[in-house]
Amino acid sequence: MDARTMDLGGALELLAAQGWFSQRSAETRARLGAIAKLRSFAKGDRIYLAGDTPNGMFGLISGSLNLSIPRADGEDYTVHRAGTGFWVGDLALFSGGSRLVSVHAAEPTLMVQLPVHDLRRLVEKDPKLYGDFYALTYENFSTAFRIMSNLALPSTEKRVADRLLLELDTRADAAGLVPVSQSELASLTALSLPTLKRIIRRFAEAGLVDQQYARIQVLDRDALARLCRG
Repeated sequence: MDARTMDLGGALELLAAQGWFSQRSAETRARLGAIAKLRSFAKGDRIYLAGDTPNGMFGLISGSLNLSIPRADGEDYTVHRAGTGFWVGDLALFSGGSRLVSVHAAEPTLMVQLPVHDLRRLVEKDPKLYGDFYALTYENFSTAFRIMSNLALPSTEKRVADRLLLELDTRADAAGLVPVSQSELASLTALSLPTLKRIIRRFAEAGLVDQQYARIQVLDRDALARLCRG
């Protein structure tokens, strides 16, 4: 279905096929769908910033998101690029705190928003729904821990291999194509671009990946996993 002509029903149908939303009961999906709103964002648009008051939860239909955290020097550091099926916004919303991360559209992006007041009314009427949102928090924290452990790897080759496996799990297509440029991957792994390019070239020569414009195809997942463990 073309994202440019997608309606709310089509968006919810797509989300029901993958990710956190797909794992909810049909009844829960229907209740959340009843309060959902379709939102579109241009490249660079802010969804929310660290420190903001929560404005709801967001599910990604098409496009991609940059998630960044504030650094001590006042700059933001992008830690994750999220793809279709990703949901964000639960942690601050249900904790009563402010946003901990900033989220921007990395390209033209279509999302479903669950407005904060409607969500709170739902869980006040049925507290059992908290279990569904704890499941999302668990899922997102699992990804966050993978990102932190990746940046702690002293071996640059292992760091790139491990990050490619994470990207493969979170936003690659069926052919193993990861929509990430080498400059973006260098930033995500906290490496210089020349260093990242040398590593990707070695991986390509070994038949592990195929370099393409603004994306990388993983050809041998098992070999990348063995490299991480070695």
